[in-house]
This record gives sequence, structure tokens and C-alpha cells, in this order.
Amino acid sequence: MPLALHLFLILFVIGAALRLFGVLGKPHAERLGTFVFSVTLPATILVSLDRVAFSPTAWKIPLAACLITIPLMLIAWALTRRLTLDRPTQGGFLLAVGSINSIYFAYPVTLATFGEEGLAQAILFDLGQTTLTFTVLYPMALWYGASHASSHAALRRLMTSPPLWALVGILAVKAAGLHLPDGLRTILTPVHVLTIPLASLALGLSISVHAVRTTWKLTSLGVGLRMAGGLLLGWIATWLLGLTGLERASVLLIAGMPSAVMAVIFATEAKLDEDLVSSIVALSICLGVALLPWLPRLAALLMG
Repeated sequence: MPLALHLFLILFVIGAALRLFGVLGKPHAERLGTFVFSVTLPATILVSLDRVAFSPTAWKIPLAACLITIPLMLIAWALTRRLTLDRPTQGGFLLAVGSINSIYFAYPVTLATFGEEGLAQAILFDLGQTTLTFTVLYPMALWYGASHASSHAALRRLMTSPPLWALVGILAVKAAGLHLPDGLRTILTPVHVLTIPLASLALGLSISVHAVRTTWKLTSLGVGLRMAGGLLLGWIATWLLGLTGLERASVLLIAGMPSAVMAVIFATEAKLDEDLVSSIVALSICLGVALLPWLPRLAALLMG
């Protein structure tokens, strides 16, 4: 297992232990997550994409996110209707299943597994996933919940997202045939290096064991659908789009990622079943971390 994945695993366990023993809690996870989202992640996007050359098929990667997430949500919706769940629980289940953990899991894992070219694929995938998050998932959460928040809040969140502006900025620079100035790259690189360790720690701090205990049956169904169902739809998407090599491997790896921590924030804001969402996020992250030692071998198979 690469050193970066060892670091990811160690810091995740430290964060989970700090949360379990009450040394640090949810507010600390949220503050650390905000710092990663607003400061270190934009630096990672700028530095990582600066020297990466995109293939002519790069547009297929964000499209793959749509081909995975939309069918997965339709399947989840059919299941919630069959199970006759109440609206807050239905909305929470859909939200957790449809959210892919890009920032705190897919980014550091693809960077550690495939290097900066792999991270570039994860960022492109997240371009499609983030668009769905703020145009489909977040408005859906508000519709299912009891929140009076305006649907315009989704657009505000999207347009004020630092990672989005970092992505737009670096793509514009690359389209002009330019690169980041050496001085700016020198400043951003140490900040970029912080993304994996801080994201790993924030991920561990977000784990709530209590939530899993109270909703384990529905939680297990949600985790299976998010990860196994996502991986199956990933295979279908890569076949339909004709993806090969690193693009194919990256999409498949990300398609089976855990649920996003952001889903818990949305569930709280929309007054959905926060315990269910938290438990799906927590259990899926624990399963994803448990699979980390096998990722290098899996990545080699997916590249074939």
C-alpha cells in the first residue's frame, strides 16, 4: 500500500478515536472540513491540474458521474416507495445514496493511488457530481424536508464554492496555453500538501457510532446501494462511454466511494432523518477505509 494511503488510514483512525473518546466532536470536524473545502482543496486543484494534459475524451468523465448518480437515485427512490418510509427518511436515504464522497475520500485516495493524473480524473468526475449535488440532490433534500430554505440557496452554494472557482480558473489558464506562475505555485504547494492529512482527520472526526446502532438495517441497505450499486453502474457507464485505462479505472474507483459528509450538512439544514444519513455516511466510510489495503491491487486490475 502506498505511503500516502498509510498516512490516510492512520489519520482517519486518530480522528475517529478522538471523536469516540469525546476529545473532539462534530463542531471540530465541521470547522476542519470548512478549512479543507475553502483553503487546501482549491490549492490542490490548482497545483494538480496545472501540469496535467487532458485527453480528448475528458468530457466523458463528468458525464459518467451523471450516468451513475441519476440511475442510482431512481433505484433508491423505488426502494423507499416500496418500503413506505416517511418523507424525512425517504429524503435522507436518497440524499445519502446519491452523494459521493469526493473531497474527503475520492480526492486523497485517487491522488495516493494514481498520482496527480488520477486526481485530475477525480476532479473532472466531481465537476459532474457537484453539478448534480446543487441542481438535483440539494433541492430534493429541501423538497422532502421541513426546511423553509429557498431553492436559490443551492445556486448560491454552487456559485460561492472556492473549489469551483479554482477549477474554473485553472481550466481557463490551461485553455489559454499557460501555467501557474512559479511564485504562485511555490506558495500553493505546501497548502496543497495539507489536503490529504487534514481531509483524513476530518473524515475520522465525522464518524458517529451511535447513529449506526439505531438505524443499522436501513443503513446497511443504503451503504450497499451506494457502494456496490455505484460500482455496478460505474461499469455500465464506462462501457457506454468507451472509457479505458486511467479514465476507466478512476471512474470505477470513484463510483464505489462512500457517501459524502456534505450529505449530513444538507440533511440537518433540510430537517431530514439526520441519524439515518449520518449512519450511512459513517458505515460507508468505515467500509471504504477497511478496503484501502486492497486498492493498489484493485487499481491495477481496473487499469487492465
